[in-house]
Amino acid sequence: MFNAIEAAQMPHIFIYNGWEVSTDGNPFTHAVLRGSVDISGRSIPNYHYEDLIHVVSCYDERSLSNPSIIVDTNHNNSGKQFAAQPRIGLEIMRSRNDSPILRDIIRGLMVESYLVEGSQVVEDGVYGKSITDPCLGWESTEEFVMELADLAG
Repeated sequence: MFNAIEAAQMPHIFIYNGWEVSTDGNPFTHAVLRGSVDISGRSIPNYHYEDLIHVVSCYDERSLSNPSIIVDTNHNNSGKQFAAQPRIGLEIMRSRNDSPILRDIIRGLMVESYLVEGSQVVEDGVYGKSITDPCLGWESTEEFVMELADLAG
C-alpha cells in the first residue's frame, strides 16, 4: 500500500493516446484500511488502535506527504457483517479522540449505507435496497451519524 502511495505522490511522464503527458503527482493520496483475508479465508480487521498507530509509523518511515487514513467500516474489517459498522466506526472515533496523532491522520470512514437495510438480487426490485453488498438502512445510518457527531464534539 505504501509503495502505491509513494508512487502516486511522485511526478510521472508517460505516453497516453499518442501524447506525452506529465503529472506533478498527487500529494493527496491516502491509505484505505479495509481489512484483509488470511489463507484460510478468515477476515483480518485493521481498524484497531494498534493497527492505526502502525500505519502512522509506516507513513513516518517513508516521510510521505499529507499522511491520511480512510477506514472502511465494512468488508473485511466487519467480517462482512454490515450491522457491525456502527460499532467499528465508533471505536475508530474513540481511538481518534484518544490520540492526537490519530486525530490528525484519520480523515474519514467508508460506510455501506442505502435507503433500505440489507441487499437483494436485482430481480427483487425493491426501491432503495442495495443490489451489491448489504448496507445499513436509513434509520441505522442516521443514528450512527448522530453518534459520530456526538463523539466528534
